[in-house]
Amino acid sequence: MQIEDTVHKIIDELYFGVFSPQNIRRQSVAEIQTADTYDEDGAPITSGLMDGRLGTLEPRQRCKTCGNTAIRCPGHFGHIELAVPIIHIEFTKIIHKLLQSACRNCGRILLPENRVKKINSMIKQTQNLLGEVPNDLYKKIVKEAKKKDCPYCGAQQSKIEFAKPTTFYEILDEGAQRLTQSMIRERLERIPDEDLELFGFNPGTARPEWMILQVLPVPPVYVRPSITLESGIRSEDDLTHKLVDIIRINQRLRENMEAGAPTLIIQDLSELLQYHVTTYFNNEASGIPPARHRSGRALKTISQPRYQRGRRSSSHSHEAFNA
Repeated sequence: MQIEDTVHKIIDELYFGVFSPQNIRRQSVAEIQTADTYDEDGAPITSGLMDGRLGTLEPRQRCKTCGNTAIRCPGHFGHIELAVPIIHIEFTKIIHKLLQSACRNCGRILLPENRVKKINSMIKQTQNLLGEVPNDLYKKIVKEAKKKDCPYCGAQQSKIEFAKPTTFYEILDEGAQRLTQSMIRERLERIPDEDLELFGFNPGTARPEWMILQVLPVPPVYVRPSITLESGIRSEDDLTHKLVDIIRINQRLRENMEAGAPTLIIQDLSELLQYHVTTYFNNEASGIPPARHRSGRALKTISQPRYQRGRRSSSHSHEAFNA
């Protein structure tokens, strides 16, 4: 009888961050490129949403990534390359604050150098005294950093308005201009690491432009398992249902962009992709209608409680997915 050695480890600390696009690609085992799930023989389609490299659900099958059976396979992430950047719904408030507090031109915090030095000193003193910096201090810094002119490049600043769920406007003399996801990402990229620390960011683990998604992680199959109904029809998880919508619109958008389609069509498809990614993360987001099944039932997606997520509705069967 073989006795397995038990390895004990002591955890020194935990921290939370935001995955960079490079990190998502590095941890992915497959790029998911097709909305199809299973072929006519019931086998997972390569580069599809149930790709065998993402793990296995069948007791006797082995995972194509780790070689383990379902009971030992931890599951593996895939990824979708998005045709355009997409705003992550859960970070909109943070994005709004940064757009208001950093220069629209050079990206520097809208506070003069002497004030920045005093704030840095205050942060270090607070860290030494309390062992951490309270969030209230960072909130005060963000509130203070709202000036009409940049103290570094002299660029005049404009008011940034936020409309739920994911729309940002810049108020100019000639009227309101909508900021595209690409424009927002470019502005966030300009903020230097030393200024991000004044906002409470750790630039090594959470750059703000990573909140504008270029790559979407695809969770392992065991997170969104399919089941076979008594009728013999395969029924997919709500998350898989949403990922199908994302892949299909993403493909249409990319094809239209490559074909040189009119700007209006590109904008409409970009907004539709933003809608599907938003409802994938949170199907109860304020300001937009929820995504629904053909039966009319609202999908239970990532932000909704797991035990409520409906997977036994035949309204999104295997045949419907591959149509």
